[in-house]
Amino acid sequence: MTNETTKIVVLGGGYAGVMAALRIAGKTKRLNTAVTLISGLDHFVERSRLHEAATGTVLKGKALPDMLAGSKAQFRQGWVSQLLPEKRQVVVETAGQAQSIAYDYLVMALGSRVDRESVNGVNEHAFSLDPFGPRTSQALAQKLKALDKTSFRAVVVGGGATGIEAAAQIKAAHPHSRVTLVTQAEMAAFKGPRIQKHVRQALAAQDIHLVERQRVTAVTAAGVVLAGGELAADVIVWAGGFVAPPLAQDAGLQVNQRKQVLTDPFLRSLSQPGIYAVGDMAWPVVEPGAPMRMSLFAALVSGAQAADNIVTEIKGRPLQPLSFAWYGQAIALGPEDAVGFATYPADEPIGPVYRGKTAVTLRNFFVWFLKAALEGERRFPGFLFWNGKKRYGRQQRQRQLAKTVTNH
Repeated sequence: MTNETTKIVVLGGGYAGVMAALRIAGKTKRLNTAVTLISGLDHFVERSRLHEAATGTVLKGKALPDMLAGSKAQFRQGWVSQLLPEKRQVVVETAGQAQSIAYDYLVMALGSRVDRESVNGVNEHAFSLDPFGPRTSQALAQKLKALDKTSFRAVVVGGGATGIEAAAQIKAAHPHSRVTLVTQAEMAAFKGPRIQKHVRQALAAQDIHLVERQRVTAVTAAGVVLAGGELAADVIVWAGGFVAPPLAQDAGLQVNQRKQVLTDPFLRSLSQPGIYAVGDMAWPVVEPGAPMRMSLFAALVSGAQAADNIVTEIKGRPLQPLSFAWYGQAIALGPEDAVGFATYPADEPIGPVYRGKTAVTLRNFFVWFLKAALEGERRFPGFLFWNGKKRYGRQQRQRQLAKTVTNH
């Protein structure tokens, strides 16, 4: 430690970024550190409710300065346009003015966006459930409002949770519409046949049409182009996969095909150990005790773990690898229905499957808790605790044992 201030910059005001900033600030109260959270938006977005915003629900996002109030973390609004790792600087643009901000430790928590580049016409003609942009949730809500009470045709592309939630929400809010869900593989296959069966039943009951095993090759003003022809649509929602923003890739950091930063077990960039990546931007090259995927829960946990490691690194103590266990998942199937199930510990469905009001209540609780955990962290640094912290170590020992047995 020196008398110089250690500058810690967090990029992104979502679940991972706010968690990291609050936890670092809380755990370095007596240290000579400056913690800055940078976000293009000045408010917090509950991403798990963007399908509701798409049908007109007003999400009251809390101001980010208020979420940091009382902590030593400072908020700065601006869009990060460039990362200069060799200089340990980021370039931030605010109201057309660019400024370089220096850091000693950087946390990249910019989340992910719907992949709008892989198919021609998506940018021009499709909407997405993203928190900002010209054709995202608010614009979609305006389009649907203009079409309301007509038998308009809505096509949702993507058979994952985002596409399913969007299709069910649109049908519930606009019962006169004809909603079609298009997916390249099987709809809801990501959690196995039991969960898929419940989702199919719910969509069938709502008269939502399915087009499966059909790849969309282009999007036009008139609809989506499939291998077998064009499917006409008055409104198109694109939920065909997510990618991280290109900032890390443009800066020369090692990334995967989805532009996520490749990290070591401690969430440090393989290219630049002073840069940590968390949430949807991070991809640990070694499984962290359980399968990694983009999710709000993983965002909170990885944000907290990166914060702990930065603090321990400043103090000169050993870092701890990211390790966790999954708890469960709930997918909205419209305002009055959902499907909920436990996934402890390895993200595989176990036990009973809940539907109807019970599942809706479970989902609402999870959504509330994920946000409440940030307030808990602000008030009580170190508040967030999770199970599975020893799973990574156990898996490493099992891998080493298997390797030893194989060699002999």
